[in-house]
Amino acid sequence: MYWLQRPPYLRWAAAVLVILGALTWDLRGTPTAMHPFAARPIEAGARLEADDVEWREIPAHVLTPPALQGVVTAIAVAEGEPITAALLAEPTDVPEDWVALPVDVGVHAVRGARVVLIIVDPPASVPGIVVEPQSGDPYSLDFSPAVIAVPGDRAVDVAVAAASGRVVAAVAP
Repeated sequence: MYWLQRPPYLRWAAAVLVILGALTWDLRGTPTAMHPFAARPIEAGARLEADDVEWREIPAHVLTPPALQGVVTAIAVAEGEPITAALLAEPTDVPEDWVALPVDVGVHAVRGARVVLIIVDPPASVPGIVVEPQSGDPYSLDFSPAVIAVPGDRAVDVAVAAASGRVVAAVAP
């Protein structure tokens, strides 16, 4: 007779354990970690100071916190944006016996990038390093050309060519 069978106690116990396991899994806390965010807008090439950074709690393993000691921003960082290693660069110093000149190289040249300045007339090429990236629109009032470090013995050639618009910058990959 079917109605005289024992109730399915093992199935009920298994169902209760599955429900308790799911509830425990759902109610457990997610691990968090502190991560740096920009406390205010930071310009490209600016050194990061302690008051530029705001630490916020985020889920762990979402972002890797970067090293913030002695670095500069490679590009402009908006307020509230997370600071990651891709946004930072090592400061670029002018090598010994080199000088830094303002040259219009375009926005594709970032801090520390190696460039080749090609002088059109007379044809010549001069190696350079981007010390400060170009900022602003060339057709507006907030434009500032990039600062490029070049060997001191070629500085006059580059300065004259840049002033007359006879220089083209090639950025090394």
